[in-house]
Amino acid sequence: MRPFRGEMTVAFDASAVCGVVVSRGLRGRKLRSFARVGLAPGALSPQALDPNLLRGDEVVLALGRLLGELGAGRGRVSLLLPDGVARMGLIEIPAGVVPEEYARFRWAQALPYPAEEAIVDVLPLGPGRAVAAAVRRRVAHDYEEAAARAGLAPDRVDLAPLAALSALVRDRPAEEPGVDVILGDAAYCLAASQGGALRVLRNRRRDADAGEAERLRREVDRTASLAGNGTSALRVRVVGSGARGLIGELQRSGRAAGPAWETQRNGLPVEAAELPWLAASLG
Repeated sequence: MRPFRGEMTVAFDASAVCGVVVSRGLRGRKLRSFARVGLAPGALSPQALDPNLLRGDEVVLALGRLLGELGAGRGRVSLLLPDGVARMGLIEIPAGVVPEEYARFRWAQALPYPAEEAIVDVLPLGPGRAVAAAVRRRVAHDYEEAAARAGLAPDRVDLAPLAALSALVRDRPAEEPGVDVILGDAAYCLAASQGGALRVLRNRRRDADAGEAERLRREVDRTASLAGNGTSALRVRVVGSGARGLIGELQRSGRAAGPAWETQRNGLPVEAAELPWLAASLG
């Protein structure tokens, strides 16, 4: 997964479309503007097989409003697709093999659609290891088409959880064991690290009804155990949609939980814990 290079990034999820415009300077990338436009329930439903933009005209109108609030005009953009649209997993890559080709080979018989319909991307983690993701081509195309109808020219398409993970893995202390939770509206990822390396990656559909914090606590402990971590002194970082409320619930249950990025980190005038991909877009 390459670093973001476009000036504008637009992210989709079930509840809203969000966007940032960044500028480059001597001190790196700086946030110029941020905006969020809500979507009515049912307009967008992140899933791997079926159409996601159930009321596409509403999504296109929301994108138009988003551009107006960003003050960016129309032009080239990096699109971030929501959690829930892709298959994701850790892979061990043999020496001399192209990671994307190996991921496609590994998943050829396991994807719920023909392998030739998959767009495969990888996030390198070091020699021989990567996070790989596969998105059905026509699912990604629907998002690109909506952006184009709003006057945008998609420069590249990535996954929001991969963008967040790219920032999280380089932001954790090398020897600190822990679990990162990346929340989307429809699904979430759990990533367990030990000894400075990502050991386990799991993806789950999200149920935000009452009791979500307790269900999440059990999934965090299960993920930590799979990675060989104990749970008594486990450090948990939670980012994404509804992160603040869940962090409070986890803390009350005795879990040492906190956000990966504080509100004012990098001078962000927004709640960065709610927008995990934002830190990656500025990194």
